[in-house]
Amino acid sequence: MILYYLLVPILYFFAYLPTDVLYKLAYPIAFVLRDIIGYRKQVVLNNIRNSFPEKSEKEVQEIARESYRHLADRVVENLKCMTITMEEVERRVVITNPEMLHEVYNRGQHLVMMVGHIATWEFGGYRAVTASEHDNFAIVAPVSNPRFNALIQRTRGKMGMNLVMMDKSKEFFAQPLTKPTAGIFISDQSPSNMKTCYWTTFLGQDTAFFTGAERYARMHNAAVIYPKITERSHGYFNAEIIKITDDPNSLPQFGVTEKFVRILEQQIRENPSDWLWSHKRWKHKRPAASQPAPLNLP
Repeated sequence: MILYYLLVPILYFFAYLPTDVLYKLAYPIAFVLRDIIGYRKQVVLNNIRNSFPEKSEKEVQEIARESYRHLADRVVENLKCMTITMEEVERRVVITNPEMLHEVYNRGQHLVMMVGHIATWEFGGYRAVTASEHDNFAIVAPVSNPRFNALIQRTRGKMGMNLVMMDKSKEFFAQPLTKPTAGIFISDQSPSNMKTCYWTTFLGQDTAFFTGAERYARMHNAAVIYPKITERSHGYFNAEIIKITDDPNSLPQFGVTEKFVRILEQQIRENPSDWLWSHKRWKHKRPAASQPAPLNLP
């Protein structure tokens, strides 16, 4: 309790600084994370080496160095989320083809957004809410400290996002949908349940993926999209809506997930340092008796 009341005023002090000032603070934060603390340095380097065996050690080190700068940007963006306005979010994240969101809503279809930990995922989540006419929700994991959990969820939900705790998601999914609804599913984390995951080859490695987004899309015949967010200048982003499918049940099992994997993989190959390499993405090994070979979709 004492830690909460000591930290919160400090967090708000930084959160009220102009965003461009916070981005400048990200440079020393990146230096501390990379060169002083060495935050998950071996995890980062090993993940990059295994994903890009064709790259030289110099190239690996450069991607790692830049990835810490991107990680530091995400740290200050999380702080700014406490005070950022809708107007600033819309200035910083421009959706290049918003008509795709409107078309899904106008035909009364539900929507699933499959996203990854790449570029500005927090600002991107806000922008998805401000751009979408759907009722929006996202599945989130609670923080162990109840006061910090309330602060984080209040911050994430302040622009109209309905936050569903992971342990309540089963009950939430069982509810009937009475109006067009959009769900945001962070789909590149390592799944904890090996019985329901989908195994495929991702960045040259056997990798397990969540299937919750696909199962939800099939259940409600939802259109599925991938918002490809790229940085056009420091702190300013473009988001291109890429259609995965309008008809999830027309694809083979795991076909929706496989398409997401291929789009995400391509974006990572285009800008490797934008992804969250510090995540222990390959901590699980594929069981010997697993699913059939990965799908080969067009």
